[in-house]
Amino acid sequence: MSKQTLVRKIFHRNNILLAALFLGFALPGGGQVLSAYTIYLLMIVMSFSTTGLKLRMLTEIKSVGKITFDAAMLNYLIFGALILIPAYFFLDEALFLGFVVIAATPPGVAIIPFTHIYNGDLDYSFKGILGTFLLSIVLTPLIIGIFAQEAEVAPVQLVLLIVKVIVLPIAVSRLLTIKKIYPTVEKMRGRVVDFGFALIIYTAVAVNSQVILANPQSILGPVIILFVGIFLSAFVFEWINLHSKNKKRNISRNLFLTIKSSGFSIATALALFKEDPMSTVPAAVLSIFVLLYLIAANHYFDRKEGK
Repeated sequence: MSKQTLVRKIFHRNNILLAALFLGFALPGGGQVLSAYTIYLLMIVMSFSTTGLKLRMLTEIKSVGKITFDAAMLNYLIFGALILIPAYFFLDEALFLGFVVIAATPPGVAIIPFTHIYNGDLDYSFKGILGTFLLSIVLTPLIIGIFAQEAEVAPVQLVLLIVKVIVLPIAVSRLLTIKKIYPTVEKMRGRVVDFGFALIIYTAVAVNSQVILANPQSILGPVIILFVGIFLSAFVFEWINLHSKNKKRNISRNLFLTIKSSGFSIATALALFKEDPMSTVPAAVLSIFVLLYLIAANHYFDRKEGK
């Protein structure tokens, strides 16, 4: 194995994220320091992640509107119901608030590259991400405001949060697409997103590591709920659409059903409920499950295509 291949494997996205997870438990000391900066890390990650979105797609009003509605139904309504209903009845308030944040979180931008990897419908995924991100400016504070009333989150705080983590990053991403600098941005985008996301995951695990290690059953509820919400729902969706003619479209729709932006949910939970870090536990579990799901889906689609 050449040195270049070894370095590429070490710095593969999956290995970086798994390392962040391990370090969160092994060396949790930096978590408290980084927790004050997770929003800024997320702003950077979101700015680079959204450089691929083409706002000119908005001129295709009918197509974008139809796809956005479908993607929002899958990601916000169906997935949201799958996690919020059991969380409300079976978990304590802090963990429930964590699931409220997940339900309010927009789809993960990772849907776009994985649509390409899994040979899905790229047009659907691009338009779905663009539409749901713009829709999240309204939906995210609305969902948190409705389901987290007891937490007394100020509406102004929610509006400022959305400006920071969605509106400003989309605006900055337009600057990053300027022709003179875009080739450089394109080269470094993957690393910036991977390491930024890894730091966010590390922080969420680190600030909760003592509680989780001392009381591992505390994460059992979130684990079961997210397993059902991600893995079981993906399996059922695939089974229902087994004989569908539009297989590419259904690959993309399956991703919208199961993939939330775990970095967004972690940073948002830390920003809104910093007095109770247990509210970030569901988002930390989400980041692990999304990673495992994408790895499992990769193997599934490779086998399906005979690779």
